Amino acid sequence: MSSPHLRVGVDIGGTFTDIVVIDTHAKSTRTYKVLSTPREPAKGMLQGLDELGIAREIDFLVHGTTAGLNAILSRTGERIALVTTEGFHDVLSLGRAGNKDIWSLKPKKPDPLVHPKDVHTVRERIRHDGSVETRLEVADVDRLANWLAAEGVRSVAVCFLHAHKNPVHELEFKALLHKRLPQISVVLSHEIAPEQGEFERTSTTVATGYVARTVETYLAELVRELGARECTAPLHVMRSSGGICSAELVARQPIQTILSGPAGGVVAAETISQTLNRLNIIAIDMGGTSSDVSLVIDGRMTLSAEGDIADNVMKMPVVELHTIGAGGGSIARAEAGGLRVGPLSAGANPGPACYGLGGTQPTVTDAQLLLGRIDPAWFLGGRMNLDVGAAEEAMGSLARELNIDVDAAAAGVLAVANAMMANAIRTLTMRRGIDPRDFSLLAFGGAGPLHGAALADELGISEVIVPFGTGVLSAWGMLHADIRHDVSAPLSGLAHNPDARSLLEQTHALLREQGARLLQEEGVEDVASCYSATVEMRYAGQAHPVSVQMVDPESLLQAFHDTYRQRFGHSMPGAPVELVQMRLAATGKIGADFLDRHTSAEERGETKRTVTIDGKRHEARIVHRESLDRQDVVTGPAIILEDGSTTLVPPGWAARQQQFGTLILRKINP
Repeated sequence: MSSPHLRVGVDIGGTFTDIVVIDTHAKSTRTYKVLSTPREPAKGMLQGLDELGIAREIDFLVHGTTAGLNAILSRTGERIALVTTEGFHDVLSLGRAGNKDIWSLKPKKPDPLVHPKDVHTVRERIRHDGSVETRLEVADVDRLANWLAAEGVRSVAVCFLHAHKNPVHELEFKALLHKRLPQISVVLSHEIAPEQGEFERTSTTVATGYVARTVETYLAELVRELGARECTAPLHVMRSSGGICSAELVARQPIQTILSGPAGGVVAAETISQTLNRLNIIAIDMGGTSSDVSLVIDGRMTLSAEGDIADNVMKMPVVELHTIGAGGGSIARAEAGGLRVGPLSAGANPGPACYGLGGTQPTVTDAQLLLGRIDPAWFLGGRMNLDVGAAEEAMGSLARELNIDVDAAAAGVLAVANAMMANAIRTLTMRRGIDPRDFSLLAFGGAGPLHGAALADELGISEVIVPFGTGVLSAWGMLHADIRHDVSAPLSGLAHNPDARSLLEQTHALLREQGARLLQEEGVEDVASCYSATVEMRYAGQAHPVSVQMVDPESLLQAFHDTYRQRFGHSMPGAPVELVQMRLAATGKIGADFLDRHTSAEERGETKRTVTIDGKRHEARIVHRESLDRQDVVTGPAIILEDGSTTLVPPGWAARQQQFGTLILRKINP
C-alpha cells in the first residue's frame, strides 16, 4: 500500500454530504456525494469514505461540521448556567434596542439559550477602566457551586462587567469553582470575546458554552471512528472566519464552527476569483435546504466582526453571508391564494417526492425534474434514479389547489425560488449601493447552475461562472483554506492622543505573539505564517465602529477618514476619533494547489430531450460535461450534466469550457 497521499474535504449539508479528493501523486481531483444523515451527521461522511475506500490513504482531512449550528437551531445544546455581575441579571433578556419585526405592534424578543432561572449573579465589580471597585465575594461562588451540584448543570458561562478590560475576577471565579467542582466546564467571556458591549459578549459566551459539549463529543466520536478505519491524518475543521484549525483547538472556541460549511463555499469563491482574474464575484450556493449569497470584492471575501445565528448574536469574525430557505428540497405550498416556497425543506429524509423515499410534498427539485431540466436516470452521476411519477403526483396536488396545470405549477415554483434568491442578492448589493452588473455570478451547489442564467437575467449580470465540481464546491474550498486563528484586544482613548501610537504598537505586538503561539501549536512554520491586523475606530460619540487595515500607526487616522468617506459619502477630518478594538488574523499557508478538472475515461454521447423554459417547450441538447474540451461552446437551449449537478443553458445563452474546466455562460449578442 502506498503512503497516504490524498487531501480530502468533506462538507455535510442538510440533504447531501459532499466529498472532494485531491490525489497529490496523480495531480487529479475526484468528487463524490452521499445522502446526509441528519440525526447522525458523521454517519453519512463515514459512509462516503467507506464507499470510496480511501481512509488509509488520507494525508490531510478537513471537515465542515454542522454540529454546533444544529444544536442552536434545534435548541438541543447543553443546559448552561450564566453567571454575571450583580445587577446585570437581565442583560440577555433585554438584548439590543430596536425591533426586527417593524410591522408588529407586540414584537417578541427571541428566547435566550439560557433559561432565566439558570441566570445567577455574584457580588463583584470592575470599573470601565479595569480598576477593581468591589472584590469577588467567595461566599457567592460557594452558593452557586451547591446549586450547580444539586441541579446537575455541567456547563457555566461567566460574563462579568468590563471583564475584557480586567479578567481578574473571571479567572478567580473559575479557580474557586474548579476547587469545588473539578469536572464542570467553565467558559469565560474575556477568552471568548474580549470585546466592548455587555450584551454581545454575554450572548457569544453563552452560545459557546451551549454548543461546547455537543461539538466536542461529535468530533471525539468522529476521530475515534476515523482511527478505527486506520486513518492517520489529523482532523481539521472549517471555521466561520474562512480558515481552518485542528479539531483539538476547536474545543477552545467551538462557536467558531457555526458557519463551518458555508464558509468553505466563500473560500472557494475567493480562490476562483483570484485564479480566473474575476475580481468582483457574487456567489450563490444553492444546496438542498438553503441558498447562501456572498460577495468577493477586489479578489477578497468579505468578513464581518459579528454574526447573527437564529437570533443569537455572535461576536466573532464570520464570512459575510445572506441565507434564505430556498434550496432544491424547499417545499412549495399554496397560501392565502398565492404560491410560497420554503423555508421548510424535505431535507435528505424523506427528501423531495422524486427521491422515492416517502416524500409527498412538491419541491423545487420536483419542479426541475417535471420541466425536463434534470435527467431522472442521471442523478448523482447515475447512482440514483428519480421517480417522475411521484414528482408529478406531488406537484399535481399543488396544481389542483391553485387551479392550474402541473407544468404551470412547476414553473411557478421555480419563478418564486428565483425571485427569493434575486432578492437575497439585492440585499447584499443594491441595498448597500453596490451595482450587481459590475459582478460575475458564481453559481454552485447541487442546484445553483440550474438557476444561474435566470438570476443573471433578473439582475442584469452578463456572465455566469460554473466551476468544475460545482455540486461539491464548499468541500473543495475547504481544501484551499489556510490555517487561521483570530485574536483581538480592546483599545481605548482617542487616535490623536500622544500615547495612541504606543498603545497600538503594544497591542499589536501582544496579538502577534498570541497568533504566533497558536500557529506553532498547529505546526505551521514561521516562513509560512502571515499576520494581518485591523483596527476598529469611530468618531467620538458614535456607536458603530469602522474597521481599518493597519499598515502603520501614522497612516491609521487618515485611512479611517478615507474608509468612512467611501462607505458613507462624507467624513469629518477635524472630529475626534475613538480607538475601539484591534483584531489580528494569524494565517498559515497550507492550501492546496488549484488543480485542473478530473477527466473521465468514459466517453458519453450527446442526446436530446424536450425541456420547458419560460413556458415554451424546446428540443435541448443534453451534453456530459466530461466530454467537453477546452473552448468547446454549447449554445442554448442545452443541459450540461455532471456528477452532482446540472447546468441549464437557456435560449439566448452560450456556455464555453475554459481553463480549469470552468464553464463560462454569457448572453449571445443579437
